Amino acid sequence: MKGLLRKDFYLIRATLPLACLAMLVAGGCLSVLVSANVFLVIAPVVLGLVALTTVNIDRHDGWNRLAATLPCGPARAIGGKYLLYLLLSLGGVLLGLLLAVAGSALLRGWGGETFGIFFAIGLALPLLSGAVGLPAAFLLGEDKNMLVMMFSYPLASALFVALVLAIDAVLPAALVLIGCSAAAYATSWLLAARLLPRRDLR
Repeated sequence: MKGLLRKDFYLIRATLPLACLAMLVAGGCLSVLVSANVFLVIAPVVLGLVALTTVNIDRHDGWNRLAATLPCGPARAIGGKYLLYLLLSLGGVLLGLLLAVAGSALLRGWGGETFGIFFAIGLALPLLSGAVGLPAAFLLGEDKNMLVMMFSYPLASALFVALVLAIDAVLPAALVLIGCSAAAYATSWLLAARLLPRRDLR
């Protein structure tokens, strides 16, 4: 697994700085308009999308067929993508936390009342999107996969709003959303590692 992560890191090391720069620009502009807490959502989403690009690169390079003949096997190769996505998303949460604190200090305005909401969405959104987007990346083409990801973000946000309305409390709804997101991601990981190797992944 360590070797698979290293291979993927080599694939994204050129695009990762550009993605971080785009995230800083977008987050900085939104921080002025809304709150620096937006970094808590933007950072994990952007870094998670970087992980998804490795699936398309592997498809174009024929890595999926090669992985089927290697000792690691296709199931572990698929698991490596899930682990990479998870690590980058969690790294994005930490990066977003640092940027949110720095941005709030710079703007002299700490949005404490919205911090919990943004933090919960920042944890849940990439997990829910990854649970859908990673299998779609393996099974569908690049264009269709991007459509799936674009629809998954508003659906995850709508789920959070529905939980808040149902529970009538933001913090419990946020905890339920994080738990559901983690369960969905773990289930997607297990099912993908078991079922996708049976398909002809090109």
